Amino acid sequence: MQRYDERTVIIRQGLHTNFEAPFLYLLLGTERALLLDTGTGHVPLRPLVEGLLDGQQLVVAHTHAHGDHVGGDAEFAEAIVPIPTEVVGWTAPEVAAFFGLSEWPEGVAQFDLGDRVLDIIPIPGHHASHIAVYDRATRLLFTGDTVYPGRLYVADWAAFRASVSRLARFVAAGNPVEWVLGAHIELTTRPGEDYPMGATEHPDEHELRLAPAVLAELDAVLGAEPERIVRDHFIVYPV
Repeated sequence: MQRYDERTVIIRQGLHTNFEAPFLYLLLGTERALLLDTGTGHVPLRPLVEGLLDGQQLVVAHTHAHGDHVGGDAEFAEAIVPIPTEVVGWTAPEVAAFFGLSEWPEGVAQFDLGDRVLDIIPIPGHHASHIAVYDRATRLLFTGDTVYPGRLYVADWAAFRASVSRLARFVAAGNPVEWVLGAHIELTTRPGEDYPMGATEHPDEHELRLAPAVLAELDAVLGAEPERIVRDHFIVYPV
């Protein structure tokens, strides 16, 4: 666990518990806290999260519904007063309904944690219910499995390409980004070099943070037809 600031907590599941080693994010407002993803479920998460709260309602949401991002949900489904908890559903219609995204995947919804407004941006392509979260307070853009220093698996090429362009336009339209923070690290410090699938050790690991220019680069290199693309800070994998 690492605090980015007093109201932003970065949690990483250890490689020794699961090779996916996902990153989870806890964003604290004055009224609500948003936990973004719950990992694979192989380690207790709820006690850590509850220990970081200060009376806020907890909302558990997900960048998308793959198992390494929703595996810990059961812990929070059992949560009781004094910490009211709501777990957002996994499907695109459920995500859209919760955040008020009436024109999915178009549009951007605002979600107020209390003195902290987040922008929720649909970005399907890796997964049908995928979202990005932009935090106006820190200028952090949380991108899940769509942009991170690793293998970007693309299930729906047209949707992925449209989503990346939509995300790039959102930033260019006057939403400044300090850093892009994704959900994994699968690259070494050597340009375009990834670890073997299932690796439980990451010597010389790439930094988690990506400059916003990497998002613009991804947008620029995605062509009309699916193809594997190797760049310094990501590898695109059609599946």
